[in-house]
Amino acid sequence: MKSKLKVFGVVAFAIALCFALVGCGGGDKADPKKAVIGTWELSELTGASEDDMAMMKAFGLTIEATFAEDGTFKLGMFGETMDGTWDAKSADKVSLTIEGDSVDATIKDGVLSIEVDGEGMKFKKTSDEVKDLGSSSISSDGATSGSSATDDQAIQAIDKEIYSDDNISVMVVDKKQDWLDSCGYTLVITNKSADTAIDFSGSYGTWTVNGKMISPYIYETIQPNAYAETFMTFMDDSIKSIDDLVNVQGSFEVTNSKTYDEIVTFQVTMP
Repeated sequence: MKSKLKVFGVVAFAIALCFALVGCGGGDKADPKKAVIGTWELSELTGASEDDMAMMKAFGLTIEATFAEDGTFKLGMFGETMDGTWDAKSADKVSLTIEGDSVDATIKDGVLSIEVDGEGMKFKKTSDEVKDLGSSSISSDGATSGSSATDDQAIQAIDKEIYSDDNISVMVVDKKQDWLDSCGYTLVITNKSADTAIDFSGSYGTWTVNGKMISPYIYETIQPNAYAETFMTFMDDSIKSIDDLVNVQGSFEVTNSKTYDEIVTFQVTMP
């Protein structure tokens, strides 16, 4: 379950990495450009397991790059795009440029790779055709133009504390339907300990929504004297809007982040 829960952290990391690195490239001995032209899809990401990548794809969280014959390329991330230019410097190296910033990518065994300071991404070619990723919707400073594809679709303020003891406190900020159509609760979890990092998660097999057994996706590591704001979602076809989040009950588990010893498990009824 922990591996699946990492997908949202993986998504955030992927976005940051794309903005910072913007990586892809390729070539062959006859004509390096021919091997590059087409559409490529993210296949590996530092810190993400195969399960994480599969879940991202299942959620529609794809990262693609297209390389056109005229030396332009687009990087598409979750419905948003960035424009740039590319040049095949050799059979195994391609230079990419966005807003004056350039980075080199490599190609080996049909995999396009970029790595900086031990962090990187790898892409595999999905088509020799250049897929239409739409017009550029991300400005040079990373802001989206017009309405954002990441806007929440529905939100209901709650601002209610549902648990507190000497170790932690848990506040429900709101219930919402986010840009991925996921429905759940925004939580603020405060670690009151002065010296112990904690892991916070939903206890498997304890959660029901209107009488149906449904497990939430939530996992956070919180350092001493710190708090985290996180979104607990319920990925189930029966939950199509926040109106379906009724009679939500279950247990949370708090463990020592280093020893994995249980600190407390408590049951709640969500507002």
